[in-house]
Amino acid sequence: MDNEKGTSSSDLTTRQRKPLGWKAMPYIIGNETLERLATFGLMANFMVYMVREYHMDQVQAVTLINTWSALTNFAPIIGAFISDSYTGKFNTIVFGSIAELLVIFFYL
Repeated sequence: MDNEKGTSSSDLTTRQRKPLGWKAMPYIIGNETLERLATFGLMANFMVYMVREYHMDQVQAVTLINTWSALTNFAPIIGAFISDSYTGKFNTIVFGSIAELLVIFFYL
């Protein structure tokens, strides 16, 4: 069925939905940059905290911090597998955002 301009309704829906593409890249790069900055800042503070408060050896503290860093860097691979296989990208993003928000409030 054609509308007044001679295009079908399926053409209109495909024209209205445009992916953001490169327009979203500055936000993604900014978010990742600030996240990495916070992570590296926390790693230095964790080192001092573990040595002073928990009386750990520096080698043990560095080993624990590097293990934590490795696990957090590989976690997106597990999240991508779960998202692609079971839940879908939007449900995974919503669940991850809520979980991260709860963790932030729990530690504040």
